[in-house]
Amino acid sequence: MKKTTLRVRAAALAAGTLASLGTLAAVAAPADAAAPHPVHNPAALRAQTIFSGAAHGWSDPDDIAVLGGHVFVGFQNGVPSTGPAAGTPQQSTLVELSPNGRLEHSWNLTGKIDGLGADRTHDRVIVTVNEDADSSMWVVTAKGAAQHYAYDQNPLPHGGGTDAVSVFHGVIYTSASAPTTTGPAVYRVTLLPGGSAHVASTAIGTDSMATVANAGQHGSTQLALTDPDSNTVVPRHALRFGGDFMLDSQGDQQAIFASSLAPGARLKVLNLSQAIDDTAFAPARRARLVVTDAAADTVDLVTGGFTPGAAYSVVTPGDANTPPVPTPDNYLARLDLNTGALTPLAVSGVTVTPHGAAFLG
Repeated sequence: MKKTTLRVRAAALAAGTLASLGTLAAVAAPADAAAPHPVHNPAALRAQTIFSGAAHGWSDPDDIAVLGGHVFVGFQNGVPSTGPAAGTPQQSTLVELSPNGRLEHSWNLTGKIDGLGADRTHDRVIVTVNEDADSSMWVVTAKGAAQHYAYDQNPLPHGGGTDAVSVFHGVIYTSASAPTTTGPAVYRVTLLPGGSAHVASTAIGTDSMATVANAGQHGSTQLALTDPDSNTVVPRHALRFGGDFMLDSQGDQQAIFASSLAPGARLKVLNLSQAIDDTAFAPARRARLVVTDAAADTVDLVTGGFTPGAAYSVVTPGDANTPPVPTPDNYLARLDLNTGALTPLAVSGVTVTPHGAAFLG
């Protein structure tokens, strides 16, 4: 997941500085920053802090994974996005929290934690580090063991690193972030004995063809993805795209959907009204949304009334390629899966500058 202050886009693909981040916002930006106005919520949402990383000396929380009812969060601790270097922090911290925020376990992993994915079949969490270059994976099991896996291609074919992780139809997939050349936008990953991870191309490439999925629009378009970032598996109960793999290309303001990632599979693209990072789908009306706040170094819980099957996204205005926006402040919005419109939500309680977001079951 991108962090705005830490990552610079390759000059061949974008002009200017891009943000890198991860989750959710509770309130709109100040009015003088021309931020959108929050909408009225039929059942008000409220945020409360359940964990402080600063109390343990950890900073920059980003991505979230939920496994076995527990919450896993990556604290990046200031490690560079291209990996540790002389004079910089060397290790991020992966923490395991109970649903109410009690610290259960922690692991210090070399590199900048960016993507987290839950592999429920094997009861493990898959972690990517260094989203811009010199990327690799860690796998942490429920028994507490952490194993490092190096990709069998370095540099990777697209020229950048890897980001978000999802397990889709039993297979591990990761976003091909920070591309410097045309290539895969998502990799299929196979973990091999001895600490090696084989990467292979999928149906989603930076220049693949896709059918436009916005309501009232028709035809196909060639993608020109410059910023593959978060991904997730859309649950079957979602209001649209149920069962699909979803990739957002953050700076390009697009979400790509596919029911299969086999080479040549059909893709759909939803053009968005804003740049987004994480998207989570509400499992029930009284669901609990966990978010990270890198500004406060906290993990927060948002509760209230959600629409079952609806998509809720972290909007990241400062990450759009164009046009420039007056504020980079993030906020939480409901994503209309038919039109691509993002409607800000009002959230009371603690102020949250969101980075990662995931629903508890």
